[in-house]
Amino acid sequence: MAYIPPHKRQSKDGGGNGLVPTPNSFPVPIFHKRSSTVSESRTGVYNARKVGMMIYAKGAISKWFIQGGSTSDGDQLPGNSLRMEPFRRSQSFEWKRWGDAFVLTCDPSSSTGSLQTQTTPWVSIAENIRDELLDSFGKVREEIRSGEVGEELKLSFVIRIGKILFHGKYFSGGVTTRTDAESYFGHVGRSFCTDLPDSYMETILATVVPKLGVYSHQAKEYYHVKVFDKCNPNTSISIKCRVISGQLKMHKIELNQKRCLVVDVSCLDKDLDLRLMLSTKRGLTTPLMEDAEMLTSLRQLVDSAILDSNAKGGVRWAMGKKFSADGRYTVIGVWHTNVQTFKTSELKIRLRNADRFDFWASDGEVSNEVTLEVTGINASLMTRMDMVEMEVTIAILKETLKLVWDHFLSCDL
Repeated sequence: MAYIPPHKRQSKDGGGNGLVPTPNSFPVPIFHKRSSTVSESRTGVYNARKVGMMIYAKGAISKWFIQGGSTSDGDQLPGNSLRMEPFRRSQSFEWKRWGDAFVLTCDPSSSTGSLQTQTTPWVSIAENIRDELLDSFGKVREEIRSGEVGEELKLSFVIRIGKILFHGKYFSGGVTTRTDAESYFGHVGRSFCTDLPDSYMETILATVVPKLGVYSHQAKEYYHVKVFDKCNPNTSISIKCRVISGQLKMHKIELNQKRCLVVDVSCLDKDLDLRLMLSTKRGLTTPLMEDAEMLTSLRQLVDSAILDSNAKGGVRWAMGKKFSADGRYTVIGVWHTNVQTFKTSELKIRLRNADRFDFWASDGEVSNEVTLEVTGINASLMTRMDMVEMEVTIAILKETLKLVWDHFLSCDL
C-alpha cells in the first residue's frame, strides 16, 4: 500500500495499523504451548535492527491464552464455534513479511452464554498470569538490588488495547477445548495490532475518560529519533525531540526499553484483545551523559534533520546525514507522535497518534493507540518486596483489568 502523508489521509476507520510483533512472530518459533522464556540470543542485533528496535531482557517471559468463549464446563468450547477469519483492515509492511493476517473468533451465541457463567474475567486473567507476574517481578527487583542499572532504571507495567493477529496459517475450526486451542495456536506466527479506528478514540475521549476520575490532562507533540550504535549493538538509543523555532532539538536521551514480560490475551467475548507488558527503561548513566563526543554526535544527527510533513515520520535527512561523522551512530527510525495523557490515582491513560518510519524496512505506518500505564503497580514493585505485600499488586491488577474489560474492549472493527 502506498504511503499517504498525514495531511492527505482520509478517516482511519477503514485502514492503517500499528503492528507490534511479538517474539512468536520471529522466523524461528519461540513460544511453546502456553508460555515460554525468550532466549538471550534473541535480544541482540536482530531485535535492535530488524524488528522495530524491540529488545527483550534475558529470561523474558512470553505467554498467550484465550479468555472467554467457554461453555459452563469452563474449558469446553461450543462445537466448531472457534475459527479464524481474515483481518480486513489495510495491511502494514510487517504483514508482507509474516503473511496474511487472521483473527480468532467464535459465534456470538457462544460468547453470550459464557458471559453468564463467567462474571469475573478480570480475576481469571490475573490468576492465569500470577506465576509469570511473580517470576518477572522477582527478576526486576533482583536487577534493582544488584545495582546493574541502579538509579537510572524505570519500571513500566502497561496494558495495551488492540487485536491479536495470526499469520500465514488458516484454521477453519475443529478444536473443542480451550486447552487444545491454546496448544494449537501457540505455534502459529502471531503479532499484536495496536491501531484503532478514529471512532473508537472519539468514544474513549467523549464517554470513558470523564468516568475515570481524571485529575490531570496533557497534550504533547514529540519526535523520536531511533539511533543504532555499532559499538553497542545489543541496544538502541531513543532521542526524544521537540520542535523549537522550526527546528528539531534534542530533549531527552534514553536507551530503548527491555521487555521482561509480554502476555497476550484473546478476549473472545469482546471486540478487542489485551497485551499486558512489564518493561524496564534506562536513562543514560552519568558517565555517558558526560561523554561529550557521544552527545555531540547525537546532537548533530538531530540538528541535521529536516522537518517535512510530506516525509514518512515527518522528518527526513539529506543524503549521508543519517550517519555520524565517525560512522558510529546511524538513524534507523523516526516517530512523530501526538499524545494526550490523562492521569488518575492509579493510571496514566495515553491516547497516541503515531506516524512511524523504519529505515531498515524502508516503509512506514500510522496508527491510533491506547495504552494504560498502571502506575500503582509500578510504585508497588519499587517498594514492596515480600509475597504478602505482592498480593496488593495482584489486587491492583484485577481492579484495573475490570476497568479495561468494562470500558475499553468494545469496538466496531
